[in-house]
Amino acid sequence: MLTIRPAQWPHDVAVLSGLDTSFVTERIYRPIREELSFRLIEERVSPPHHKQYAFHPDDPTERQNWDYTAIAEEEGKLAGFMAAQYVSWNRRVVLWHLYVTPSYRHLGVGTRLLAALEPFARSTKARCLWLETQNTNYPAIQFYRRCGFTFCGFDETLYDPEILPNEEVALFFARPIMT
Repeated sequence: MLTIRPAQWPHDVAVLSGLDTSFVTERIYRPIREELSFRLIEERVSPPHHKQYAFHPDDPTERQNWDYTAIAEEEGKLAGFMAAQYVSWNRRVVLWHLYVTPSYRHLGVGTRLLAALEPFARSTKARCLWLETQNTNYPAIQFYRRCGFTFCGFDETLYDPEILPNEEVALFFARPIMT
């Protein structure tokens, strides 16, 4: 049985340090800029795109902005992790991390983690959930869209090209808080 619980620091650092944050996809979204608009074009890529996200739960400076964390477990095995922050000036909850262990993907773990975030978001009187991902993370984009998030913008300059040379572009998604 899958359980969702708050992360416990520093106790959970060891288990979270082994979290597989990778994905592989044969599709990406290519942002197309026009004079006063933009759109995303789905395209196939060959070879498939592989990415491993940097994730450092042992770094207190990374954790300092997390107001909400949750771990998904099944019989003591890590199934997923989420971290979010409430931002008061615009009353939104920013989703910093949402990872599901590969063997638990497509089993509802990510959906359950998002559902567990809703009571926190309502308690802060947040008006929406907001997140950033990359145009190359097709699986995440599909997941967020299925969960009711809508594409609300992109930034071609957010990522340093010396660090991410793969033409990655930041995409932003938002969803109203469920009532």
